[in-house]
Amino acid sequence: MTTFWSSWWAFAFMIAPFVIGLPGVFMILFMAYRNLDTILATFPSSEYVKRQKALWGGYDLSSRFILTSSLAAVALWPNRHIRRGELDETEVRNLPRSIKRRMIIAWLLCAVGMTWLLISIGLLKLTDG
Repeated sequence: MTTFWSSWWAFAFMIAPFVIGLPGVFMILFMAYRNLDTILATFPSSEYVKRQKALWGGYDLSSRFILTSSLAAVALWPNRHIRRGELDETEVRNLPRSIKRRMIIAWLLCAVGMTWLLISIGLLKLTDG
């Protein structure tokens, strides 16, 4: 197994999580810069969005990035928040489809990249002896 970790395959295996995950991060950055105001305007009375805005709401790029990524939960798991009474169902339906699709894709890219990275680090530690 040690011959694998010294090959080009190992390099490709270890660089893949970044190739997968970084586009998701850049998509969230783009949405933080370009779409956050639209997202916030879509949810004027939702408690979840108000709470996230109060927690992360700043106007610098890092605050907008964290707020946008935390609001991706609205696109991913709206039913959970609706059942808790944190989101208004009509407001969730009013979220533009293009933004919702990008939020889901960005989150999935980040999650797959992070999972791959953790698995590859675990495999590296297991084979390191």
